[in-house]
Amino acid sequence: MAQVKVKNKEPSALYAALKSTWLAFCASSSIHGLKYTQDRETNKIVRFIWMLITLIMFICAISMVYTFYMSYRSNPTRMNVEKDHAPIDSLVFPAVTICTETLYNIQKAKSYIGTLKLPPDTNTSMIMAVLPTYFGFISDDYTYATEDIVLLQKLIDVNNISTLTFMQNLQWNCSDIFFRCRFMWRIVDCRTIIEVSRTYYGYCCSFNLNQPGLNYTAKTTHAGLFDGLSLILYYNDSDYGELGLYSDGFKVLLSENDGYPSASSLIKFTPLKQETFLGVRPVETYCSGAVKALSIDERQCVLPDEFPLKHFEKYVGNNCILECRVETTLKMCGCITYFFYTNHTHERICAIKDIPCLLANFTALVGRYRKDQCYCPNSCESIQYNVELTSAELQIDIPTVDEFYDGVQDNHSVIHIYFNSQIYLRVRRDLLTSMVTLVSNLGSAFSLFVGISLVSIVEVIYYVTVVFRKHYLQEIKAREKLRR
Repeated sequence: MAQVKVKNKEPSALYAALKSTWLAFCASSSIHGLKYTQDRETNKIVRFIWMLITLIMFICAISMVYTFYMSYRSNPTRMNVEKDHAPIDSLVFPAVTICTETLYNIQKAKSYIGTLKLPPDTNTSMIMAVLPTYFGFISDDYTYATEDIVLLQKLIDVNNISTLTFMQNLQWNCSDIFFRCRFMWRIVDCRTIIEVSRTYYGYCCSFNLNQPGLNYTAKTTHAGLFDGLSLILYYNDSDYGELGLYSDGFKVLLSENDGYPSASSLIKFTPLKQETFLGVRPVETYCSGAVKALSIDERQCVLPDEFPLKHFEKYVGNNCILECRVETTLKMCGCITYFFYTNHTHERICAIKDIPCLLANFTALVGRYRKDQCYCPNSCESIQYNVELTSAELQIDIPTVDEFYDGVQDNHSVIHIYFNSQIYLRVRRDLLTSMVTLVSNLGSAFSLFVGISLVSIVEVIYYVTVVFRKHYLQEIKAREKLRR
């Protein structure tokens, strides 16, 4: 039987053009290892090994590129010390808040309650005995009898006054705790620089605090004791000792000027009969323009105007935490405590009768557990204050030529708050990797493993377009000649 020869099917012109283009590219490309994968002077095993090596190098290059890119996306910024000798007089003096150890002046409270209409079968002494009940707005350290809450609420209802009005009439006047003030070498009237402010501890007295209703002056100063703020504090209340407090003195809160004075502020205690020196050394963090141009997700922090708060003017980390407390209080008790109230909100102010609800939910309100905490992104720009505290017994019998000490008594407290250095540390939040650096790193990875550069990419484009087209047309013409 005659054998029939089967003619192999001729490959298409497109396939032939692709193959010839690929061989030409491997022979001349600057990409490492490709020419050895098509070297016909070696056997198949050698070519296979070179193909395997080239493939592994490509995988390594892609892996490193992915690592670079994910690092850029996950942590695109870094902290650089811009200068450790920035002039201190370019920085606004911190907000200083003085809080008493008791929320109200006893003499003032007796006088005010004496003007009110009392509930039946009660007298001023009975009201004064239950007055500490309203500490429940601030702390859960106290326990209260239900009848005390009912009595105090009845007093407010009988006189048809609001809780806010009642608290404002009990608060300390700043003139009752500030004996003398000095700022930048000059003795000044305390009323011109100290104002009543709202704080986490009720009504206190603040200097240089940017809060609605206060005359914020953004005062700056130089370094040194006499260029800072010096205060002589006392309790202008002859009945102060009736409270039997464990500590006699004042809380001193240092905070950013836009920050709400709270438990998160830097807090020091200055006792009576002591002279206390607080040397402040600030550290400022700010953002470069390149970081500000990033999205919030990329820079992982927010600028003051990017995360608006309902109950606070500016976004500061502490303000956000307190905003969470306000919203949680509204959710659980349907009101906000009097010291968080501002005129631009219309929520109900918690009454005395709401104190049991506040106490029952206090752990959730202050966010002691993670499940009760709100999302508060980091602040891109902030100022931290480091304080060195020195104190000594107040000696009033030592002669002095400083008129600031004239009239000081042994039951007063003297405190000096000042910058203790002419310079401070300024930290810039900058890009860890710019787009130029990222592209450079990507190029380095590909160049290290497979020798690819931007010229190599141009080569690929050139072979895919010009050389492939030339080979394809040559194949078409060659096949047409064979058909003739």
